[in-house]
Amino acid sequence: MAEVANFRGWLSRQPKYLDLRWNLREGLLRALRRSRIQRRILSTPPLWTASDGPIEIRVLTWRRDWINLVWALKSFYFFSGVDYPLFIHDGGLLPENVRGLRRHFPKAHIVSAAEADVEVSERFRKQGLRRCLAYRAHNVPSRKLFDFFSMSRAECILIIDSDIVFFQKPVQLCASPDKIRKNIFHKDQQYGYALTAEEIESSFGIIPVCRIACGLGIVKRESIKFADIERWLANPKLFDDAWLGEQTLHALCSTVYGVDFLPDTYRVSTESGLSPELVCKHYPGFFRPLLYEEGMSHLIQTGFLDNLRASWPSADTRSAG
Repeated sequence: MAEVANFRGWLSRQPKYLDLRWNLREGLLRALRRSRIQRRILSTPPLWTASDGPIEIRVLTWRRDWINLVWALKSFYFFSGVDYPLFIHDGGLLPENVRGLRRHFPKAHIVSAAEADVEVSERFRKQGLRRCLAYRAHNVPSRKLFDFFSMSRAECILIIDSDIVFFQKPVQLCASPDKIRKNIFHKDQQYGYALTAEEIESSFGIIPVCRIACGLGIVKRESIKFADIERWLANPKLFDDAWLGEQTLHALCSTVYGVDFLPDTYRVSTESGLSPELVCKHYPGFFRPLLYEEGMSHLIQTGFLDNLRASWPSADTRSAG
């Protein structure tokens, strides 16, 4: 019996086994259909980005989302026409995932979890940010707050989640830094903070701007004040929900600094439907079938993959140049 228990314990730590269980929960046929759609992006050429600049794209992804991230980033870069430097933070990637990301984004800075742990932990310990350290260890999504902004020296950071696809030029995300006066986010489909607005006001003396969704936005680096976050984290309710806690802290920082919303053409939705004026759509949730069956499928049907192949040089052509 001990051997069986040990084997089960070992098996429960194997990523491929866990992914199989995840696929079975999703439904095997749907998982196969999703994989077939997802992998279409892998035949497209690599994207060459700038090495540095005043606006950086920083993303956090892991093994189940890395191909989705390729869709999100290639659709953004293709329609925007910008070459913002790209930083990909490891939120649970396997070595083969990292190799795939390097193939598609040869100039990207891939920030390993170990590298971030050392740099951020050392900096926070020196600054006495004990609660920030504890929260970061407790909450992987919080790396989008702590790691992105403590490891960057850019003026602005563009955050893009892995479950977003773009359909046309995101003009509001292509502004020069001197034109960006406030943080800019897309609007959530509902209230999504770890505390009620009344609790936030009574605890922190701040009336939060409601429905900030931090999956897509341009954030001024100077707006993220870790000393303020350290103080806010004295409230234990921020530790109760790993997803909403990080978004709540973003909302607090942006409310204090100043924040605007992207137009409604930047949509967060779990409902089907694409309109001609839609710039992008964020598909939140666990399995997100509409991300594949609607968003990615629409891009395929409208020739996006062919346009990528026609517009971007192949790795061989780039090397020869």
